Amino acid sequence: MKEDKYIQLGTCFKPHGIKGEFIFNLFNVEESTLKKNQSIILKSEAPTSSLSGDGKSFKIESIRFGNKVIVRLEGIADRNIVEDIIPFTIWVQRSTMQQPVEGEFYLNDLLKLEVYQADELVGSVESFYDNGAQTVLVISLLKGGELELPFVDQFFPVVDIEGKRIEMNNPGEF
Repeated sequence: MKEDKYIQLGTCFKPHGIKGEFIFNLFNVEESTLKKNQSIILKSEAPTSSLSGDGKSFKIESIRFGNKVIVRLEGIADRNIVEDIIPFTIWVQRSTMQQPVEGEFYLNDLLKLEVYQADELVGSVESFYDNGAQTVLVISLLKGGELELPFVDQFFPVVDIEGKRIEMNNPGEF
């Protein structure tokens, strides 16, 4: 699965009930594009998942939004199967998504952007995850190691997707 052709929408770490449903943790529940009969790709998030690291396509049989996003996938009707394939990340083909409006972007668009601090290149965006309160960017530092920071304006005041760079305020010594 070539990731620039896909958008990651979230993760799944928990089953729901005993009839083969999942609890999806979506990055943007309010503007989710997921719907019944939509094809999604599930990609293994850990060695314990029986899914391939390259991903496997499934079709959404039903989806309910509320305090949790509960999803049933076609062909899965047993909690044991659910437990066998979690944890995983949830992806859709980028071509099925709406183009972002001016000034907006998908989180996947941040991947591999160069990170600058006071006009000095310090690294690049390696990945991101949701910690329950906000999105956290994982920065691969040129001098080695990683830096994880909440993706908020105080740390990242400028995001230039077209220029392939993001500016980072000094979070302290790293």
